[in-house]
Amino acid sequence: MKKANLLAACLLLCSCFVGRQYSGCWANPASADAADRIHRLNSPAEAVGTDTSSSKIIYQEWHDSQRGRDIPIKIYLPKNISAPQPVVIFSHGLGGSREAAVYLGDYWSQHGYVGIFVQHPGSDTAVWQSARAEGKEAMMQRMKEAANGRNLVDRAADIKFVLNELEKRNQTDPDLKNHMDLGKVALAGHSFGAGTTLAIAGENFGEAHRNIKDNRVKAAIYLCPPVGAGKIAPEQTYGSIEIPGLLLTGTEDNSPIGTTTAADRRIPFDGIKAPHQYLVNFIGADHAVFGGRSFRAAKEGDERFHEMIEELTTKFLEATLKGDAAAWKWLDSTEASAYLGKAATMERK
Repeated sequence: MKKANLLAACLLLCSCFVGRQYSGCWANPASADAADRIHRLNSPAEAVGTDTSSSKIIYQEWHDSQRGRDIPIKIYLPKNISAPQPVVIFSHGLGGSREAAVYLGDYWSQHGYVGIFVQHPGSDTAVWQSARAEGKEAMMQRMKEAANGRNLVDRAADIKFVLNELEKRNQTDPDLKNHMDLGKVALAGHSFGAGTTLAIAGENFGEAHRNIKDNRVKAAIYLCPPVGAGKIAPEQTYGSIEIPGLLLTGTEDNSPIGTTTAADRRIPFDGIKAPHQYLVNFIGADHAVFGGRSFRAAKEGDERFHEMIEELTTKFLEATLKGDAAAWKWLDSTEASAYLGKAATMERK
């Protein structure tokens, strides 16, 4: 597909991102504590390898020479790797960074998955940080402006570049060499990152049914996906997605601006026709908790939500990437629903 056509197609869906709630941006990015915290997380002083009880954390910056674009990467590498492991790539929400969803990176690596957390220039923390001196209104305006089709195109290209780079680094990078099973790759994302994930999974853009999917991704996890044109024609927009998908949202997952409601978040699930689709709606969960709540204080229930999200996503990865029969059974039977209890509802296709 020509680049101009791809941009035009994606611009048709600009409205699906403007006014939506994204990872780490709406819980008060103007607050000094939140802004300073994110600034520290992204400072060069933090860009060193560290060890946790379950994984080795590695910070790198990968250069896309074809686009003249530097992509910050945070790697969660399981300890004591004796064979190539499945890979989960994570795309943050608008105004977020590679530090999004730390709870998931830690948990996945603990269970044997290599986590590649991508930071997208143009729609990351720099968007609102550049307007801090101008106040909250200016910061919000920058966020709205960054929620556009151009950034969606760039984000999708970032993921494709990362997939290409993983193939090279699996052969040459001292930290990653022979550690990744690149036949078993999943993509996950929160909010704008979930929109990025939908695009790579095969979402259609425009009347010509254009899509920019990448067949190297075998499964997808959508945390609070944005919804735009899909409201009008869900099956046309999402019907070409063929890979297994897990969509997670909450009853309080409403947009703080615009008209998007928590009820809208299920629309991609409704439009996807392929089997092995799962929708989980957490009772009382808001938008921020899924991305790691970087910009708001902890609330009662957050820890329990995180535990359940960790368990659900890992079972999904075990089923789809590892072909684990017990994990498939857990997802497709009453076991998963019993685990969730009254904390969430679950639907399947």
